[in-house]
Amino acid sequence: MKKETKKIFEQALTGIQFESGKDVIKKTSYYILNQVVKVMQDNPTYNLEINGHTDSQGSAEKNLVLSEKRAKAVLKYLSDKGISTTRMVAKGYGEDKPIADNKTADGRSKNRRVEFKVIF
Repeated sequence: MKKETKKIFEQALTGIQFESGKDVIKKTSYYILNQVVKVMQDNPTYNLEINGHTDSQGSAEKNLVLSEKRAKAVLKYLSDKGISTTRMVAKGYGEDKPIADNKTADGRSKNRRVEFKVIF
């Protein structure tokens, strides 16, 4: 995978924002999502696993559902831009895979993310 492509997917970790407690993608996220669309268009052999994650605020059950809805919202966005749904899968992990400490606001912010895993 090209270095530029990896950078786009890394930016998506923090670049995709949602309305609080919802699966509605904020318009500020469209730029990075459109870059992901371009990568997928330019690389027809790429398939994507879209993984949604939340922080630990609220119940684990609600967070799991929210993370799934957010991953599916990203899948729908990419699909609406012409990327075939046969090339993508959306999964939600809730609060089960934190990358930072949920005891701090900064940590919770890092844990609320969508990750892209490219599958060849």
